[in-house]
Amino acid sequence: MSAPQPPGLAPGPPILVADSSADMRLYIEGCLHALGPVRVIQAADGRAALQVAHAVQPALVIAERLMVGPSGRVFCRALDADPRTRGIPVLIIGDEAPSPPAMGDGFLAKPFNATRLRGEVERLLGRPLAPQRLLP
Repeated sequence: MSAPQPPGLAPGPPILVADSSADMRLYIEGCLHALGPVRVIQAADGRAALQVAHAVQPALVIAERLMVGPSGRVFCRALDADPRTRGIPVLIIGDEAPSPPAMGDGFLAKPFNATRLRGEVERLLGRPLAPQRLLP
């Protein structure tokens, strides 16, 4: 699970980050918090990510292509098979673009930076992320 968001930040959409690397999860979470108010939920493997997706129904999932149990491809199929999670957009991250048939709704090749991540996140959410603002 991720660390709580600092107090005073406007609540944002929940985004699930599923990656077997704790460093990558923390990097993505840091990028997302810098981009705007979001609530990041972390999962270390596909099984935990599916449980979180069913429980929280996040606005977006960012998942590792070669995630452990199940892989990104099986994870995407499981989301699509369940009416509760079917419409959740999935951004796949990996070392190289997958060959057809593609999985998820977008792909971001490693290494990537916050600007490229922001572009994909905003595209998949269908709106720009607002800068973080302190609540009155």
